[in-house]
Amino acid sequence: MISDDPAGRLEIRELTARFTDAVNRRAPEDLAGLFAEDGEWHVPGVPVAAGREAIAALLRKLLGNFAHLVQLTHSGHADVSGDTATATWYLTENAVDADGNAFAFTGVYTDELVRTPEGWRFARRTFAFLQRGTPGGTSRHYAHPRSAADG
Repeated sequence: MISDDPAGRLEIRELTARFTDAVNRRAPEDLAGLFAEDGEWHVPGVPVAAGREAIAALLRKLLGNFAHLVQLTHSGHADVSGDTATATWYLTENAVDADGNAFAFTGVYTDELVRTPEGWRFARRTFAFLQRGTPGGTSRHYAHPRSAADG
């Protein structure tokens, strides 16, 4: 489905870019403000963060594990239907922990969004790994959570 709301798709693309920017700037409050008041952030291996305060706390916790982290968002798309939308975005991250261990992964965000008085916001942002490992080492690959091969 291709949405007939190009302005909405562009705003959602900008929202997604601001998410990546907030991660790279290590700005938890800025990132949390991109979610609806009751928004949810789903990250594998940690409890769901619901609400802006919990989302900011989760980013602080995740970033606290890394001395260096760079997130890059690649291709994606958004489908708008009135005041709600869905989106899919692919990303990579490279990080180094406090002990100097390097990590890298590729993943996908599947999003549910809502138009608010503040503009488009994430209602639910769910991350899934597609591949993760260490640069120059072995890595583990994962199936896409909405793989066409699965049905």
